[in-house]
Amino acid sequence: MKTTSHPEILTARLRLYPPCLADLEAHIAMEQDPAVMRYVHPPKPPASLRADYRAKIEAGWPPVGAIFYVAWRNRPGFLGWVGLYPMEEKEGGLPELGYIYRPEAWGQGVATEAAAAVLDYGFGTLGLDPIIALTDPDNHASQQVLTKIGLKASGTRQAYGGTGSYFVARRSDWLAP
Repeated sequence: MKTTSHPEILTARLRLYPPCLADLEAHIAMEQDPAVMRYVHPPKPPASLRADYRAKIEAGWPPVGAIFYVAWRNRPGFLGWVGLYPMEEKEGGLPELGYIYRPEAWGQGVATEAAAAVLDYGFGTLGLDPIIALTDPDNHASQQVLTKIGLKASGTRQAYGGTGSYFVARRSDWLAP
């Protein structure tokens, strides 16, 4: 069981906080939306998600990295999640940056702002290196977010049962003056 808890992170507009059971139902509802999950995987049954995410929250998952729920800084309401976790959820997997947001957060810079804050935390506080990201090859909006925050497109990679567009960021590049 993981014993380290991660701090709340505040950005100019957002509050990133450790996942909590109070927002579990909002998380599950978000992942039931086919538009939200279009590039991730088909929506899974709510009972399965509930059990899986409850166990992860209670265990402090992931063992390496950190997951944060995201809300506006000055108003309540779950917007989605962002985090760093072992690729394919495998022990020893490269730290992967991932995120999923509700449609009302799309097009407002939420993914970019939150992902940049989590990269800073991952490189600066956790000392991770490298940090990678995978996207569906057709998810151009997510690829734009990754490029905007400094990840470099690095071809494709087999993972999660398919081929994804692969992005990499290095600690030395991120922390360089």
